[in-house]
Amino acid sequence: MIGDVLVSSILCNNLKKAYPNAEIHYMVYEFTLPVLQDNPNIDKIILFTDKHRKSKWIFFKFIKSIRKEKYDVIIDAYSKLESWMTVWFSGAKQKISYQKKGRSFLYTHNIKFINRPKTNLGLTIERRLSLLKPLDLTIEIDPIPKLYVSENENNLAKQLLKKHSVDRSKKVIMISIIGSSTNKTYPLKYMAELIDFMADNFEVNFLFNYIPNQIDDATEVYNYCKSSTKKHIYFDVLGKNLRAYIALMNVCDMIIGNDGGAINIAKSLNKPSFIVFSPWIEKRIWATFEDGKFHKSVHLKDYKQELFDNKSEKELKKISLELYQYFTPNYFQDELKMFLTHNLSKNNKLKLEDVIRENEPENRVNKLSALIITLNEIENIEALIKNLNFADEIVIVDSFSIDGTIEAVKKYNNVRLFQHEFSNFSNQRNFALQQALHDWVLFIDGDERISDELQDEIIDTLNNPKDIVAYGFYRNFYFKNSLLKFSGYQTDKVFRLYNKKYVTYNEEKLVHETLNINGKTKILTSKLDHYSYINDKTYKEKLVKYAKLRAEELYLKKVTPNFYHFYLKPVYRFLYHFIIRRGFLDGKNGYKISKLNAFEVQQRYVELRKLYNQK
Repeated sequence: MIGDVLVSSILCNNLKKAYPNAEIHYMVYEFTLPVLQDNPNIDKIILFTDKHRKSKWIFFKFIKSIRKEKYDVIIDAYSKLESWMTVWFSGAKQKISYQKKGRSFLYTHNIKFINRPKTNLGLTIERRLSLLKPLDLTIEIDPIPKLYVSENENNLAKQLLKKHSVDRSKKVIMISIIGSSTNKTYPLKYMAELIDFMADNFEVNFLFNYIPNQIDDATEVYNYCKSSTKKHIYFDVLGKNLRAYIALMNVCDMIIGNDGGAINIAKSLNKPSFIVFSPWIEKRIWATFEDGKFHKSVHLKDYKQELFDNKSEKELKKISLELYQYFTPNYFQDELKMFLTHNLSKNNKLKLEDVIRENEPENRVNKLSALIITLNEIENIEALIKNLNFADEIVIVDSFSIDGTIEAVKKYNNVRLFQHEFSNFSNQRNFALQQALHDWVLFIDGDERISDELQDEIIDTLNNPKDIVAYGFYRNFYFKNSLLKFSGYQTDKVFRLYNKKYVTYNEEKLVHETLNINGKTKILTSKLDHYSYINDKTYKEKLVKYAKLRAEELYLKKVTPNFYHFYLKPVYRFLYHFIIRRGFLDGKNGYKISKLNAFEVQQRYVELRKLYNQK
């Protein structure tokens, strides 16, 4: 639809910004072409037409032409049958889309849907931008959709207003009187009441947004309006086509009415908007740039929550017309009045970039303490603190770092810093647990990151932990910036989110510490990102550190190293990771990480022999 195509165009805008010399193509349905016209960030528009749907032969020729382009990257923001086939035959090196069951094999990167907006951009924009993450763009992302109107188009729109004698001394409001379907259309009689309310309280003029086959509904709204209101409605002022409507919207002052393409066009033209959402549409998805002043939206759920309890989107869609009847204009007339008062003022000028803000942290049933133990983590610490900004507090236990870690931490007011001498990991983690102010804690290492999907799942879990006392995560292991899909890491699992009343770390485990958990556990679906391997040198240093602690464990158990430990066990470890756990499917990286794991096994017995020699 028009709104989807316009919102998704931000991908083209940011790709061109990041790669100014790249060729950016955009594949869309033919009827949406006008919203992309004159966009300088799109080098070629590929039209998908009815012919491609109706003829298998024409569709085959179409996907063959796509393959000839030899794309480096394809981003599928649609993820339906027609785009699956295109992606499958494209031959692109990188294929990015949303994660959906049964089709992940089509893509090199499957991005999980964001379920909680972190800003007032709205979920639809945040989800689109998440598709850019695998590309690691180094630019400042521009989240605002753009429309380009020529001077000639503007002049024609002004002439149209003049032709119909529209009084330009008053503000002109575009009314989105009809949605894209019946169950997305505010009841026509209620819409007329809203227009009457505005005409009674403000000196404004109205244009109606409708297309020729909607004229009966538009006429019905007009006829419901009072005679005094009709004097301010210019019923026949219409654009001949979508481009003409865009230009007409550009010379209006704001838009009010049903959610849909017209609203998204207005926002892209920097026009204030007041949206009445359908009961079955999720407001948080399409309420883009919502700031309560320039952009305001209302939903029946804001006023009658009980009508929505225990109902799925499918159920709400079925009863949407029934629910609409409850959504009388009196619920939000005061909010509409405030919106108009603000935006009819000559002093208020809208700049979308100025209204973008981060959402306020939501109230949680359980507060969260994020815990980090550090030693010389200057390369990671600031990025990790920012990654954990959703926690209610961040506690860092440092082992007297000398690389600037402490100085970096002190710049952040939301961090509580403790110094504690390191003896082993279990002891250090137990000390950190004692410093946490809240019962629920999240332990994170310096080389780990919480994805947006995992963050959402953690927050949802904290709001409804049920009878679970500890939650585990599977981890994505990154070799430099490449994800290892095998090599033994496909089942790598750690318990890091738990209620501290029910857990302690096993003091006998000095490295790869384990939890003693007194209660039920569960594994979350989203994965923790683990960037353990940066280069051979640092990873080997880490392995040697682990080997020394593991050697101390073995020494206490009176294990004596022998030929089996020095030679056979490392060989088995290599074969285990490379053959049994299918490291060979990870190619060179799989071979390298399998070899390094074998090195760690051998090194622990080298360190164990040193302990026996010393003691």
